[in-house]
Amino acid sequence: MKSFHKSCVLAAMVLAALASVLTPRAAAQLDGVIHGQIMDIVGKPWADIGVQIVNDQGAKQETKTDRDGNYAFRNLRSGVYAIYVMLPGQNQPFEDRVQVQSGTEAKKDYNFKEIAGKQSAEYQEALKKNEEAKKGLEALKARVAAGDALIAQERQLKADLAKAPADQREALKQKLADLSNQAVTEFKEAQKTLGEKDPNAPLVFFKLGEAYDAAGRNEEAAEAYKQAIALKPEVPGYYNNLGNVLARAGKIDEAKAAYTKSAELDPANAATAWRNFGISLHNANRLGDAV
Repeated sequence: MKSFHKSCVLAAMVLAALASVLTPRAAAQLDGVIHGQIMDIVGKPWADIGVQIVNDQGAKQETKTDRDGNYAFRNLRSGVYAIYVMLPGQNQPFEDRVQVQSGTEAKKDYNFKEIAGKQSAEYQEALKKNEEAKKGLEALKARVAAGDALIAQERQLKADLAKAPADQREALKQKLADLSNQAVTEFKEAQKTLGEKDPNAPLVFFKLGEAYDAAGRNEEAAEAYKQAIALKPEVPGYYNNLGNVLARAGKIDEAKAAYTKSAELDPANAATAWRNFGISLHNANRLGDAV
């Protein structure tokens, strides 16, 4: 009885397996279509042009256009297909993408007269932008170089002013102000050459700060340095120079924050930041803090 029961169970299992094999399964629908017309570079139907499609699993199909430039791929499953048009005399085919849905026709026409014209226009526009960017960079470099030369003159004149007789100081101060204004003008003009999100913008603001700094125009210098920091906050020198002008303006606590940030960003040269802070404290007559 026990063995008969096992035989019955076994027979039932075999029948179930056979039934699963013999039962027809739902076939994947292969009723998608890609078709279109290809026109040549003068806008006429392009016959005998090779066209290839590749589905998202890498399966390829190929055909050629008829005398009217028409092509078609039928019995396609749903998915995204790459289309390659084999252009004569070209190393690389023209490539496109198309989505195929079951039971629908995806129409993809290609007029290479229009395509070539569009690409030519885009190429010319890219060349124009590249040339404009090149000219802008050259103008920027020229302005920065001129401004740097004026800052060097400012610093030398400032040193001369410290040693000059009393009767010469007013004239030297006026000359220093003139040089400062000229340097500021150069960097303001440099700003006009900057493009949107230009990576050179932080440097231009820093140089503008130096132009104000060399003339002792502390508030304006601090503002320019802060703008440079806002654009590129990882540069320790920006904070060091900001600390210098804030200290000269008597803003010791703000100067300390700037020097501390400079030291944190550049530990190898932290001594320079702390020395500058010590000098600033000394000049502010805070001798204990300076020590």
